[in-house]
Amino acid sequence: MYLVRCTTKLFLFVFSTCAGQWLANPVTIDVFRCGAVLHRFCAHGCFCWEVFRSNKLLVLDARRIEFSTVALPPPPGPDVRKMAIVEAGGGRLGMLTISEHPEPGADHLLYAVQSKDANGTNQWQSKSVISLPENYRYGIMGVAGGYLLLTGYPEDDMPISYFSLNLQTFQVEWFCQTVCIMSNEFLPLAGETHSQLRAH
Repeated sequence: MYLVRCTTKLFLFVFSTCAGQWLANPVTIDVFRCGAVLHRFCAHGCFCWEVFRSNKLLVLDARRIEFSTVALPPPPGPDVRKMAIVEAGGGRLGMLTISEHPEPGADHLLYAVQSKDANGTNQWQSKSVISLPENYRYGIMGVAGGYLLLTGYPEDDMPISYFSLNLQTFQVEWFCQTVCIMSNEFLPLAGETHSQLRAH
C-alpha cells in the first residue's frame, strides 16, 4: 500500500493479490493545500497521516478502503508538532505529543484520547502528562511492539540516547546510546564527510 502525492491529486495504490497488480484509488478529501503528509501511523486497522501545519489527521480504514479526516488540537508550542498516534481502549485513537518546555531539558509527553461529545463530534480528551528524563531534547522515532520509541538529544556532547515508553504502563526506559564520530576523510567523488554510528 502506497500513498502518492501528484501535482494536483493524491492517490492510494493498493496491491490486489486477486488481480496481481496495483490498483489506484484517488483521494477526494482536500486536506493538502496546507502542506505535505508527514509520518504514518497504524492503529486499530487504520492508517493515519499527519498533514503538515493543518491540525488534521488523514485516516484510512484499511478494511473498507475509506478515507476520513480527524481534527487535531492545536500543537502545544510554536514549533512543528512532534506526535504519534497509538491504539487506545475501546477502538479509539490515542495521541502522544512532545511538549517542549521553555527550559532546556524539561520536555514531557502529553497523552490524549479521541472521544465523542454529546453531539457525536470528535474531540481529544487529555489523559496524562508523562515526565521524560531531563537534559535532553526529544524526537519521536515511531511505534512498535506496544512501545513508543524516542530519541534523546543531549544538551552537551554526550552520546545520543534512545528511550522506550511502554504504552500500557507509561513507564519510560533508556535502552541504548549511539556515538557519532565525524571524520575528516572524504568519500570518493562525493566531497562529503561521513560519520560512523556505534551502539552501546
